[in-house]
Amino acid sequence: MSNMSKSLCWLTLCLLMLVAACKTTNQPKIEWGETYSDVVVPADYTAYDTPPFKRQDGADGKRIFGRYAYKNKLGLDNPKSLAKWLEKELGAKGWEHQVDDMDADAGTLTARYKKGDDQLVLKLAPDQLLNKSDRFSVLTVEMNPPYDN
Repeated sequence: MSNMSKSLCWLTLCLLMLVAACKTTNQPKIEWGETYSDVVVPADYTAYDTPPFKRQDGADGKRIFGRYAYKNKLGLDNPKSLAKWLEKELGAKGWEHQVDDMDADAGTLTARYKKGDDQLVLKLAPDQLLNKSDRFSVLTVEMNPPYDN
């Protein structure tokens, strides 16, 4: 076999391996479950996997614990406008606003709500990406968090 044939075989083999590697490295699918119907988020938020989706309800339907997150499709969100939106929309769903902890400069918000025996904590924070141009806000929903920090 000539050097040219060997090189061509080697190049073909490398190309096939590259194509196979690209086809097997698909984006992981976000594992998502049923969210709480009375906990709404703005339309520019979509499911996000950090932290991973968790929800636990009792046999009687009582909410025990839940945590899931959304990412803002438009980039970084304004904590003040989100806090106003949450207070209006969650209030319409029967949630009583308790308190907000906000740092507008840092882009963070922790909003607490109560409805019957349920405690709801919503946390807004910028993602942890280093590339500033691709940054987005993450909104975490926590129902009856065991340790509210």
